[in-house]
Amino acid sequence: VGFVQLDDVYCSSSSIMPQKKNPDVAEIMRAKAGTVAGELAAAITITKGLPMSYNRDLQELTPHLWRGVEAARQSIPLLSGMIGSATFNVERMAAEAGRGFSTATDLADLLVREYGLPFRTAHRIVGRAVRYGSLDLATLDAAAREAAGISVVELGVTEEKITTVLDPRHAVALRSITGGPAPAAVAVQLSEQKDLLARDAAWVEETDAALSNAFRDLILESRRFAA
Repeated sequence: VGFVQLDDVYCSSSSIMPQKKNPDVAEIMRAKAGTVAGELAAAITITKGLPMSYNRDLQELTPHLWRGVEAARQSIPLLSGMIGSATFNVERMAAEAGRGFSTATDLADLLVREYGLPFRTAHRIVGRAVRYGSLDLATLDAAAREAAGISVVELGVTEEKITTVLDPRHAVALRSITGGPAPAAVAVQLSEQKDLLARDAAWVEETDAALSNAFRDLILESRRFAA
């Protein structure tokens, strides 16, 4: 549908259709996600019933962890490269975002939130307007008169308010709860994840240094015993 174009290096041509471009890397990573989830399920099942801290069952655990970590290790750089080199047709995505009355629920919520209508009534009004093929003020008012015997114009609904609430950008911006899609909420999540990544990177660096030092000391100690 023209929303995103992946770089050719992450794709392949179709074996039968010359015009087709297959997102092979994305498809394989999607399968790898199943592999990792499967290894996790296996690991959890192996460890859930152990009566003590160590049992011979654990010799079956390690290969699952290796495979899961290896699948993630292979996929993450590829995912980063694929997303980083992709181009997005933002204008087309914005134009399509509001089609099909995708924000009609927000209009019903407006009638509830600002004009005190029961949601069931607001749902019925907006649903009837959708059936008529439009959510402009005239159509919404006609639907309200037929469905509920009221006039949304008399309630104070304006064309400007309808246009604002039906804008997909407005609908997204409203959902600013923790983890929500609003730009402000996403910015917070990105900042927190960057901080977490920095802490993880520091831990890996410290652990790697500690292991290197321990290995060096082990070699020195073994040489001392050999002497």
